Amino acid sequence: MAEVANLSSGSLEPTVKPLAAACYDNNLVNSQGMFLGDQPLRFSLPLLLVQVSLILVLSAVANLVLRRLGQSRFVTHMLVGVLLGPTVLGRSESFRGVLFSERGTYILESVSLVALILFLFSMGVKTDLSLLRRPSGRAVAVGITGSLVPLAVTLPVFHALQPSLPEDLRGSSLITELAVRLSLSSFPVIADALSDLDLLNTDLGRIALTASLITDVTSWFLRACSAAVFLISEAKSPAFTAQILASFVAFVLFVGFVARPAGRYIAYKRTPAGALLSEGSFVVVVIAALLSALVTDAIGFKYMIGPMMLGLALPGGMPIGATMTERLDSFFIALFLPVYMALSGYRTDLAELTKEETSEKWCALELFVGLCVSGKLVGCVAAGLFFAMPFRDAAVLALMLNIRGIVEVAAINNWGDTMKATAEHYSILTLSMVLITAVSTPLIKLLYDPSGQFMRAKRRTLEDLRPSADLRLLTCLYSEDHAAPLIDLLEASAGASRESPVSLIVLHLTELVGRAASVLKPHRAARKNSSSGGPTPSDRIMNAFRHLEQQAAPGAVTVSPYVAQAPYSSMHHDVCSLAHSRKANLILLPFHKSSDGARSTANNSIRSINRAVLQYAPCSVAILVDHGLAAGSACATTTNSLLQRAALYFLGGPDDREALAYAARMPDAGNMSLTVVRFKLRNWVGMGGSDEARDEEVLHQFWTRHRDNDRVVYVEKTVEDAEGTASVVRSMSEKFDLLIVGRRGGDDKDLEGSAALTSGLSDWSEFPELGVLGDMLASAEFASRVSILVIQQQPIKNTTAC
Repeated sequence: MAEVANLSSGSLEPTVKPLAAACYDNNLVNSQGMFLGDQPLRFSLPLLLVQVSLILVLSAVANLVLRRLGQSRFVTHMLVGVLLGPTVLGRSESFRGVLFSERGTYILESVSLVALILFLFSMGVKTDLSLLRRPSGRAVAVGITGSLVPLAVTLPVFHALQPSLPEDLRGSSLITELAVRLSLSSFPVIADALSDLDLLNTDLGRIALTASLITDVTSWFLRACSAAVFLISEAKSPAFTAQILASFVAFVLFVGFVARPAGRYIAYKRTPAGALLSEGSFVVVVIAALLSALVTDAIGFKYMIGPMMLGLALPGGMPIGATMTERLDSFFIALFLPVYMALSGYRTDLAELTKEETSEKWCALELFVGLCVSGKLVGCVAAGLFFAMPFRDAAVLALMLNIRGIVEVAAINNWGDTMKATAEHYSILTLSMVLITAVSTPLIKLLYDPSGQFMRAKRRTLEDLRPSADLRLLTCLYSEDHAAPLIDLLEASAGASRESPVSLIVLHLTELVGRAASVLKPHRAARKNSSSGGPTPSDRIMNAFRHLEQQAAPGAVTVSPYVAQAPYSSMHHDVCSLAHSRKANLILLPFHKSSDGARSTANNSIRSINRAVLQYAPCSVAILVDHGLAAGSACATTTNSLLQRAALYFLGGPDDREALAYAARMPDAGNMSLTVVRFKLRNWVGMGGSDEARDEEVLHQFWTRHRDNDRVVYVEKTVEDAEGTASVVRSMSEKFDLLIVGRRGGDDKDLEGSAALTSGLSDWSEFPELGVLGDMLASAEFASRVSILVIQQQPIKNTTAC
């Protein structure tokens, strides 16, 4: 770090970057090779490649270690920069001279700044401004209070202590700008951090995103206004003032009335539904982003304002947002944005902070950083408590909104560029941002378990439900192909009538692509005159279930449609949250493997979601393995049900009783016949446990209710062991269209003697989430013709291992 006089302050203060460029031969771009006598690292291209490679390798290794400690990528990249900087490796003059000379860092920084511009543009595209249409009162209160309290605390203290502060802080606007920056929460930073923590679609995650977006949009507007005021105040004539205002207004009008309609035209007219942008359209969008930065920088505003404004004006999601994620974020930004953060860490010289003359600056700056952070914590917690949030949740929300990242680092770099911050100020502030985030993210992981509310929820099972009570089913679909088999199952088995109604909550789950914030909301059909094209997949799915509602008797079936967009890694939060809020008795999930008769395909992401729902669900869960249901699409019209004959294999235990409670509704649904096969172990002397007594009780109640029904058959099979159970199941299963079994997650000890009926069958289990019998049936040779419904009852303590 060069010791160059800070001319603006008139004192010998070291600056963040050298004021004069290093002298070098600009023809040294690529070498002839070391075998011809050249030193490759004296040339720009080989040096750039080595620098980028070194930073990425060290970042990957550091991330591998630090992620186990709950640290984010931001902390990792910054610490790699510190490692390479004058604090550690950079103390060696030869190391700095060879790998990170001033000539080399100029080129590296220029490329990384392009990545920052494109990152801001990409985040602008992915930002969903619809979050601001009807924000919750909690989000508004947390956002406003969390921003005003730190300002109300920090600024009066600064003015009170100003005469006693170090000279370089006393007359500078650094403290004021620092207080404003730290009082706000950056939406791109919060969204990226919550995505890493898998908390985007949790209750607190949604509040944090909305609150940060409120303050961020406001801050961007105020920043643009303050930049305009500054430029006008520096104007030398009214004509110059008019030029500044006219330039900025012209840019805003261009974005709103030219760029936005053009973006919508490219997205919805030139791009086929469900496809990414063409190569030409993608290049046009990227060039527009770069030119927007150029224009705002040229007219005197910060280069970051243009890309953000343009990104917010363009439609997010498919196809523009998805294309940015697929082609830009995954390569260029992922490659050079870590370089930008590492360079910021590289300029941080912790050795300078240990000097005696720096201690006064250190204490003064850290005082104001601490006031801002604590003020934001207090403000957010107070707002949360006002809205009756638990203290722990309010504290976690405050920690989320205190996370710092690349936007704050970019602001500190800007202060260094404009010489508001000296090298010591820069090192103190960057270290503070790293420490704040390094402490916040592990604390959030430690304090917040989003699944805890589901584990503490009141049990809702079919076994405890009266036969005439309202059956509340949450049906989840990942694609249109899942609609037909689920509708066929519901038609054949729900048993809906005005006296025994079914409340059907339909949830279409899709991966979050091209947006920064997750979505969980009631479905509303796209308007016919919408520019986004014809009916969406969600529209077609919901139309099929609406048709089911219309075909049923009046009042027998009610459909409540919902859509959710979330990362696959945390999608189960939406399923469990909706089941909890709508008081569902059963969650119905499609199996992760599907078959069209010729081949089968598997989606491991869906499998992970299903397993997580089984573990955390606040009610019972069923998984439908579709192998024999309607092959046509139900999204146009529903067909007559192909399910006529169902069998329930009853071995005993809570899951089997739950399966029996569901199957008991089938004979009332129409033409469905049901065979209940009770398995008994030969020479078994019962232990008189509670499960055995309850098994006998529910079987007796079932048979008492249906003994006069010709479509109900009850059979008892006595077997010697698990091999006998498998033999009976194989011999009988081909006679049915649908097989219903309890999950019975392995040889559970609480099933007492009935565990011997399946002992050893799970040794070669391929799909543990289906349980012993479900896995055997799904893997059997007749599985291509028979569908399987596996049901798990919500455990008393929701600790089911998946």
